[in-house]
Amino acid sequence: MKMRTEALTKIYDSRTGSSEKIIGAQDVNITLEKGEIIGLFGYSGSGKSTLGQMLSGLLKPTSGKIFYDETEISYPFRGNARKNIQVLFQHPEVSFNPALPLIKSMVEPYRLYGLEYSEEILIDSIERFGLHKEHLLRKPSELSGGELQRAALSRILTLEPDVIILDEPTSMLDVISQGQIINMLREYRDHRGASYVFISHNRTLCEMVCDRIYHVEHGMVTAE
Repeated sequence: MKMRTEALTKIYDSRTGSSEKIIGAQDVNITLEKGEIIGLFGYSGSGKSTLGQMLSGLLKPTSGKIFYDETEISYPFRGNARKNIQVLFQHPEVSFNPALPLIKSMVEPYRLYGLEYSEEILIDSIERFGLHKEHLLRKPSELSGGELQRAALSRILTLEPDVIILDEPTSMLDVISQGQIINMLREYRDHRGASYVFISHNRTLCEMVCDRIYHVEHGMVTAE
């Protein structure tokens, strides 16, 4: 078992200042096997992104447990969990500093984790995703959504994670770019045996991509 949750719950305080609580997720039990792609399908406001943020260590649960390789992990993720569980966002621009050329953001994983680095290594890495040195010299605003998402995926895979949380990773892209990202993810899974949590409001896409689907509604999760 690569990841699993036990009664994972997130409750927010009301934004109006009343005593009423808002349930983001309630008593969620999901499992993720090695090499498996599970889907979290639900419409806007269902709680699927709340789950994704807890699974990626970005949001502290109110209660419940998260296990990675059968070891309980807690917010904020540290050690192997921090490196090996990564997230690809719906809006790739949030992954990059808008004021800096792309190369400044792309070298961060190498420096943070002490990985061997050279410009040649970086260029070789991004060229596998259809990007080139000229893209590294541009600011994020000078790149298309598809280019930014491929750059974000390239940066994540530098760390060779074995779990990736995919939070609506293709919803802002055109059909061609969607296909490119999904094919790259499949190739990485085949090569590394990685596991994915695919979050989407698109039922058809979930059925195409995922091995199993969980339906999320009002913070409650049911297996399909």
